[in-house]
Amino acid sequence: MVELHSDADNIENTAQCIIEAFKEMKIQEGGVLQYDALYPYLQENYPRYKDVQKEAEQHLAKEGYINPAPDGLMLTQVGHKHLYGA
Repeated sequence: MVELHSDADNIENTAQCIIEAFKEMKIQEGGVLQYDALYPYLQENYPRYKDVQKEAEQHLAKEGYINPAPDGLMLTQVGHKHLYGA
């Protein structure tokens, strides 16, 4: 049987995977997670990210965890506290 997932689930899972990428790559507050590092991580850990990546980024930005950067995603102070509890 084919497993069905809603767009909302895919957005949430992609957003969580992006957050995990920040943590795994040890990005600190104000640091930028480059897209050329993020895409392979997403491809390996959540291949369905392509359809909802922008929505996931918007969700994380709305939560205050990230800000867009020209070549990636910047971790905010709020995002740093969420990830590292500091």
